[in-house]
Amino acid sequence: MIRLLIYALLGYLLYRYFKPKLSKTDSEQDSGRADQQADLIKDPQCGTYFLKRHGVRARIGGKDVYFCSRQCRDSYLAGQGNPHGKSRGT
Repeated sequence: MIRLLIYALLGYLLYRYFKPKLSKTDSEQDSGRADQQADLIKDPQCGTYFLKRHGVRARIGGKDVYFCSRQCRDSYLAGQGNPHGKSRGT
């Protein structure tokens, strides 16, 4: 019975020792994707900062411009006088 407890304790200690080392390589691989998705950008219409992945996109002058909402995008485009540059959000 004592032998079983010692083996269980040894197995648990080995698990605790190797778990951070194994999961570290997984998190290093995911960090690049997380950085790309966590980009804060500024809305050119209202100045609000938001996550790029939650933004509403419009193609203006061959460039993608991101807005915090459809209302800001529409207001910006109305001020630009460029109805052909509209692109519905992502």
